[in-house]
Amino acid sequence: MNHLNYPIVVYPCDEGGFVAEVPALKGCLAQGETLAETLEELDIVKQLWIETAQKHGKTLPDVNHAIERVKALSYTL
Repeated sequence: MNHLNYPIVVYPCDEGGFVAEVPALKGCLAQGETLAETLEELDIVKQLWIETAQKHGKTLPDVNHAIERVKALSYTL
């Protein structure tokens, strides 16, 4: 399983900057002033999230299932 390819959601903040999250990894989100900064921060947070889950013996969500879930949500908007 390639856990680095989880789908992400990025949206602008009202006060400026961006927020990005990995919906499949509960609580995995980052914020930054620029899109590039936000994505860099998200990569760090995602790696820490995955390392922590593995350290505690947690099963990582299936990437394909996560992709299908995000696709389904995007079609309902």
